[in-house]
Amino acid sequence: MAIPAGSLDAAEISRRMGALAVMFSTPDAFLGEMQRLLAALGSADDAVAAGRYIPGLGEGYIVYGVRLPDLRRIAAETVKAGRRQPEQLLALARRLWESGSREARIIAAKMLEPLGKRHPAAVMGLAAEVAQSIRNWEECDQLGAFGLRHAAQQHPAIALPHCRAWVRDANPWVRRLGVVTLTSVPKEGGYAPTDAEFAILDTVMADEERVVQDAAVWLLREITRRDPAAVSAYLGRHVASKHRATRRIVNEALKVLSAADQEAIRALF
Repeated sequence: MAIPAGSLDAAEISRRMGALAVMFSTPDAFLGEMQRLLAALGSADDAVAAGRYIPGLGEGYIVYGVRLPDLRRIAAETVKAGRRQPEQLLALARRLWESGSREARIIAAKMLEPLGKRHPAAVMGLAAEVAQSIRNWEECDQLGAFGLRHAAQQHPAIALPHCRAWVRDANPWVRRLGVVTLTSVPKEGGYAPTDAEFAILDTVMADEERVVQDAAVWLLREITRRDPAAVSAYLGRHVASKHRATRRIVNEALKVLSAADQEAIRALF
């Protein structure tokens, strides 16, 4: 019997993930059971709704229609059940991502998030290995802004070299990943912007791809919440550019600055 969408509470998801723990050493078997759970928990209406706001969810793209709160619970309970087996959890996350369904990739990204605290090199390395397979903004942002959050916040010496490499990649989704991975960094307590973030932004300030430009705007707005003066100064250095991409990023990013700062920067156009 199909399970109505969203009907599993946290306790039931915990029980099911605990039962699947015996399969952690066999990722293919685990994946098969996970796919059966997702198929039962999914909703055709929610799958159609996802296709309306995420480009590329067309033919050949598996979407079960499972809601994000359930996916978060599944990921959290999987990590909880396997907390003493980080290597197996990383292997499961890889297998889930490689399986290609929307929901499996979101679960994989959510699994990486807590693992990034103690295993940042392995988490960043896995992200680097799968980055070329990113197909849309949701996969990119779930992986970068959420899956790599703790690795980027707590281990910048490990995360930043990956971001520097990613923003120079030929693939626009990888370039976006290099920027969105840093969007969580300003949310860390005691954050102060450094030359490292702005150097990465410099690499994409003239990027022709909208998905990369939007990521740059996102990061600049996050930094603005912690240090608007630093962002104002940074935008002031780029305001004289005639490049349309740079001008678009500056115009969009300055909207969260004070009215006085906006006026001062716009006077330089």
